[in-house]
Amino acid sequence: MSQCSNLELKEASSQDTDLLLELMSGFNQEENINFDTEIYRERIHVAFNSPQLVKIWMIVVNSCTVGYATLTFTFSFEFGGIIATIDEIYIASEERGKGLGTAVLELLVQEAILRGATTLSGDISDEKPWLSTFYERAGFERYPYRPYYKQL
Repeated sequence: MSQCSNLELKEASSQDTDLLLELMSGFNQEENINFDTEIYRERIHVAFNSPQLVKIWMIVVNSCTVGYATLTFTFSFEFGGIIATIDEIYIASEERGKGLGTAVLELLVQEAILRGATTLSGDISDEKPWLSTFYERAGFERYPYRPYYKQL
């Protein structure tokens, strides 16, 4: 875990756009999500201009960027106010298995609390059951809800 001692979340800025695009391409490739650089460039621009809705951080270890993480924010009466949702956590494959994911999750909890969130949520793919263990170890619990989405 000593490798995580120099871990930090650095708030992303427009100067990070090209690196973010490279990392997002890797994430989307692994998730089998269609990726168009210019569409994602615009999405990053919208995110940077909507700080009340989304925050993006670069995951930095020993001064090297090894991934990124995003939180999005909504409101829920049921859950007592602002919900921060882990939209994406991506760590380069060669950096995995070193405890970084767990450490990043702990930092995201702190960031969510700083922004007034009462709840932190994350979606887990049925195709990646090992993520359930990862989130459960961090204190997340499964609710009897299944999200449905409609693209607008």
